[in-house]
Amino acid sequence: MIAAISFCGTMNAHADDGYTVKRISNPDRTERQVDGLMPGGDRENSYTWRMAMRGDYIYIATTRNIASALVNLYAPNFTASGMSLDDFWKLIDAVDNGDIPRNDANEGANIIEYNRKTGDFRVVYTGEAGIYYRMAVTYGDNVYFGSYSANPDAEQYILKLDTEGEFTKVFTTKNSISLRANCEYDGHLFFAGADDRTEIDETQLLMDMLAGKISGYPVKMAVMRKSNDDDTVWERVADYKDFGMIPYDKIMSSWAGCPIWELATHNGYIYATAPSTQGFVIFRGHPATGGETANEYGWYWEEVAGLNNGINNPGLSTVKGGEPGTMRSLIGSVYEFNGQLYAYNFDHSFGGEAAAFAGIMQKMAGYDAKANNYLEYMHNSLKNPQKIWRLNDETGKFEELKNFTKLMKGTTNEYIWRMGEYDGQLYISTMDAGIFYGYITQLTNGSLLKMTPEEAKTKLQYVYDAVSMLAKKKSSQEIADLKEKLEMLSLFLGNYLTYGNEDGKVNFEFKYKELFESIVLSVELQILTMDGDSLADKLVLAALKKAKEELLALADKIDVEGAKKYLYINNLVKNNEWGFDLFRTSDGEEFETITRNGFNDKYNYGCPSFLATEEGLYIGTCNPFYGGQLYLLTNNKEGDTAKIEALDIINIKDQKEVVEDGWHDLQGRQLDGTPTRPGVYLHNGKKVIVHP
Repeated sequence: MIAAISFCGTMNAHADDGYTVKRISNPDRTERQVDGLMPGGDRENSYTWRMAMRGDYIYIATTRNIASALVNLYAPNFTASGMSLDDFWKLIDAVDNGDIPRNDANEGANIIEYNRKTGDFRVVYTGEAGIYYRMAVTYGDNVYFGSYSANPDAEQYILKLDTEGEFTKVFTTKNSISLRANCEYDGHLFFAGADDRTEIDETQLLMDMLAGKISGYPVKMAVMRKSNDDDTVWERVADYKDFGMIPYDKIMSSWAGCPIWELATHNGYIYATAPSTQGFVIFRGHPATGGETANEYGWYWEEVAGLNNGINNPGLSTVKGGEPGTMRSLIGSVYEFNGQLYAYNFDHSFGGEAAAFAGIMQKMAGYDAKANNYLEYMHNSLKNPQKIWRLNDETGKFEELKNFTKLMKGTTNEYIWRMGEYDGQLYISTMDAGIFYGYITQLTNGSLLKMTPEEAKTKLQYVYDAVSMLAKKKSSQEIADLKEKLEMLSLFLGNYLTYGNEDGKVNFEFKYKELFESIVLSVELQILTMDGDSLADKLVLAALKKAKEELLALADKIDVEGAKKYLYINNLVKNNEWGFDLFRTSDGEEFETITRNGFNDKYNYGCPSFLATEEGLYIGTCNPFYGGQLYLLTNNKEGDTAKIEALDIINIKDQKEVVEDGWHDLQGRQLDGTPTRPGVYLHNGKKVIVHP
């Protein structure tokens, strides 16, 4: 059966056989128009992190704009040298065309309530400045939310929404940036992160420091069980001593760290993932049984994936070179589906993006920054395809799902964001960094040519503002010298920056070897033709040999490796669709593609949340440019003609007139005539379903 596809408003999410996807939030909005879930739009509501349902309501835990917060985080590197924050943002605007909004650091994130019956959205809670929400879960009659902050010194908490609509903090702690991991186990709700009530054995700590085993204090990692009688009572079942050296890892004290990233249950165990600069680690625990060594809480914990278990280390990639963070998947998650446990990785792409943006800003501001340095993180991360592993319960080994790895190779996906189950199928979403990397490679990836006239006009104004700002800081002679250098560089490299077209993909190549070989060869030819014995000839010969040596020395100084890294990144960015990917599978072997382009919106760079309901699968997006969005996917059952009144319908058997020029697919590509394949098309300005 061919699905009857319905879309709410003008935003066409995705059309395919067997399911319907429609936009729920601000359905009349399109790409680059503000959403953020709220009527009229809220650009700062950029992340729909998690969702939980109670009755007719869905509660959405959101995050304010992290991209703009990161800009402000790195701004002091420039403002310390005299540049104002406003001038720094002018540089950012010139690069991203104003896509990243200026962050309001004085606002906390919202918890948003969606009424499934009326379709209304409203803010029901706003956190403190700098506090965001990364978790939402329903347990019993209450809904619980876990907080997050980029500031490791901020207080984190678990927030309860009771049946009276009141919000209460039922657990608070410091020493953590997030309380996001949770699961249900043995009739209790568990949360994990850190618990600052944990006491540290100072004597043992000092002994370990003197022995060189550790270099600082541990993060007070903890897995906690909620009392079913009192929401404010959280009992530890694990603390930092159960996780080896992970509590001492430097990532734990960074804004990107999180003591426990994910919890899942499988075969009587709680599985917990923890980030590490040596590749993510997976532990598992349960109440200790005969022969198992119990901790002080009566639980047994062991590492099942990581550096020290002897069986698994899926977080270690095959990429060579660079700092540890570029060679490893720092973060991993776990999810159980159909009685099998899956693990998936998460590269810290923001680190690469931040390094690249900082390098570009330094270049624009006149600093000496090498592309080989500031593109290293991004380059190595892109060469590490994202993966999924499935636990073999007999061998204890996590085995790679190679069919999925094939989907990730050669893409700009930087991590697998979320798994969720709906209607007997496993849904898998990604974070696609193409939109961010597109800013970095915009001069060569073709995106400037795709701008609308209005976007181009805006871009020129941003560039003019940035250049005017920089010109005020330079003398007229410096500006003239810079212009001359740019012109000479353009002419000089013109013959050595080429592109090739292979299988429809355009790839740039910098022929640096040919460049220097041609120069050195010309010098060598002159040396060989020198046959005079006069003093003048010997002086010329000596000068030529010295020139050759200097040329070779110059070749070593030129940032060749940086150029190679840039072109590798550029070619990936140019030849990929931007926007998150979404797949589904029923067996973990064969994967169906739902979207490769963020539901036709390249600014939807990630998909962090799923919520299965009787009406379908709710899907929340991350869009740190124009605000997160909410969609609903419904599987169409046999005989279901679901809501097609918004579309014109024709039947091929009844269609007698063949229109030669009026048919296009949903990407706007013109067809040769009336389509003969069932699906959704554009015809004379309208969406049309073609039935067999």
